[in-house]
Amino acid sequence: MKVLVLSMTVGQGHNSTSKALRAALLKRGHQCDILDTYKFLNKAIGLGFDKGYAAMGRFIPKLNETIYKGAEKANGRADMKLYFPWAFANLAKSKLQKYIDEEKPDVIVCSIVMTAMLITALKEAGTYDDRIKSIGIVTDYSLHPFWEYTAMDYFVAPNELLIPEFTQRGIPENKILPTGIPVDPKFARAISRNEAREKLGLDPEKFVILLTSGGMGFAGMTPVMQDVDQMDDVQLVAVCGSNKHLKSRLSAVEYKNDVRVLGFVDNMEAYMDAADIIITKPGGLSTSETIAKRKPLLLMKPMPGVENMNLAFLLNHSLAVHCSQYQSVSQVIMQLRLNNFKLREMERAQKKWGKKHSAKTLAEFIEKLV
Repeated sequence: MKVLVLSMTVGQGHNSTSKALRAALLKRGHQCDILDTYKFLNKAIGLGFDKGYAAMGRFIPKLNETIYKGAEKANGRADMKLYFPWAFANLAKSKLQKYIDEEKPDVIVCSIVMTAMLITALKEAGTYDDRIKSIGIVTDYSLHPFWEYTAMDYFVAPNELLIPEFTQRGIPENKILPTGIPVDPKFARAISRNEAREKLGLDPEKFVILLTSGGMGFAGMTPVMQDVDQMDDVQLVAVCGSNKHLKSRLSAVEYKNDVRVLGFVDNMEAYMDAADIIITKPGGLSTSETIAKRKPLLLMKPMPGVENMNLAFLLNHSLAVHCSQYQSVSQVIMQLRLNNFKLREMERAQKKWGKKHSAKTLAEFIEKLV
């Protein structure tokens, strides 16, 4: 079986989800290719989305909320197809159709709504081979604008608790797969806390705080680091992702506690195993990975837009706790260390609602389609 995943580099989550699914499919003996779709169709536009999103997240995150609200307003309007992603889909559909004809996949998976729009444009043009089943993956804990207007055969929901939202937006329940946001199978496995610390060279006795802000390392890490360093006898690991400037800036600071500042790492699962608590933004993938590990999860200020919805979902279902201007990160951590009831509640919720085998489960479903 041959699977084609249409992804995009807008942040790292969509590509990481795509790679997680590919790993699960390859393990089952299938071929899976990932296409960075916008960069393939138009390199300038693809790079613009990639670099623009990174810059927006680091310097003007409020703009993301403005764009998201604009998409919500356009969603379902009579002139919706004039909105840029729909217009680009119609302009670029012939090039994508040629690629599909040459690659001849059995199944196409869209890990972002904008690639689902492209498949929809092909179907509306009558050029798409309907024998190729199509699946869209919703990578946040809310249904993004436009998903209900895409012609996917199936829609992956992050959780069964979101089925009512999907059906209210017009997606038939028999098309919804509540298998979870695909996370790399390595997050489904675990080693003991002490083993992980020995492997990573971390102090086995100190309380370990893992701070990560996604693949791009958003700048909100700086005040969080300063706040947490006020605590006594802790060990802090900060993962800055691809943000080299942030890594350099954080590395130059003198800390009271034992602090390790890292760039992009390919063994995040080991650092999660070593941690007593994980602090991150409420991105769909990073939170799903933490929940798969069943670790105490403390959420920082969301990037305005869909992360606000992720935050609401995760808090409402006891999957995480939250810091804010009213309670700092250090205050929340100190309270949690005294609140075994809350820690057990979070662990139970993560066990109940987490999807640690999400990539494997989706791969098994895809396998049965062909």
